[in-house]
Amino acid sequence: MAASPVVVFQTIGQSQPPAATTLDEIKKQDGFRRALFGVKLEDPETGILYTEWSSTDAAVSYSSSQLGNAKETFVFAVPQKHASGWQSAVAAPCTEVFTAYGAEDGFLGNLDQFLDAVNANAPEGFYGGSPGEGVALKEGDEKVVRGVLGWKSREAHFEAKDKPGAIQENIHLLRVMRRAVDLFHVQLREL
Repeated sequence: MAASPVVVFQTIGQSQPPAATTLDEIKKQDGFRRALFGVKLEDPETGILYTEWSSTDAAVSYSSSQLGNAKETFVFAVPQKHASGWQSAVAAPCTEVFTAYGAEDGFLGNLDQFLDAVNANAPEGFYGGSPGEGVALKEGDEKVVRGVLGWKSREAHFEAKDKPGAIQENIHLLRVMRRAVDLFHVQLREL
């Protein structure tokens, strides 16, 4: 069984992937698995660089390096039981990225329960979803939890959330036990 991915999401202030020379340097880092890039559909001037790593140490080392320099950087550990759901979500034509800041103990379980319900009663256009738990990059960082959900399109997500079903029946789980949330959609492509 392959190890669960540890992923780094970086928000960069450009709509183009990193230069080939920078990408080559990233790929040479110990523990590198793969890189994807896309722009936020809600903000086409903002790019998302997504990298997968073989271990938490490799991901943290990269994100702490000059190569990992970005406007915003988050590292997430993906539970083994959700590794295939995570891969389905980031491989989908459109990935919804839901982030909870200041997550309290129990929020990850709520997100897991929400995703289990949506995965079990998949709305039209849904490819799968998975949670990831944030890894603190420095002492005192607030707890961050992220969910990735794969969709046929951003419109498919909007249609699904407006219809009766698993999303509406379980959304209350995501409205508690966190300070704030952010949500965006991105079309990730392999680099």
